[in-house]
Amino acid sequence: MKWIVLEENPKPDQYIAVIAVDEERFLRIESKPCSKFLTSDEALVRARQLKEMFNVKSIRIFYMEGNSSFI
Repeated sequence: MKWIVLEENPKPDQYIAVIAVDEERFLRIESKPCSKFLTSDEALVRARQLKEMFNVKSIRIFYMEGNSSFI
């Protein structure tokens, strides 16, 4: 499993998206501006940086099962 943090401006959504992906989905998401990480901890560090940079309220993690959660 890999972790993707979308680097694009999150507005109007007001959250930084972190996505857990397998190899197949990784190739489809890779075309968007993003950072790639091997662990969720590394991805969350980058997401927190982007949260402050874009001045948004939260981070949302999207899991492979189709559910998500806010941090």
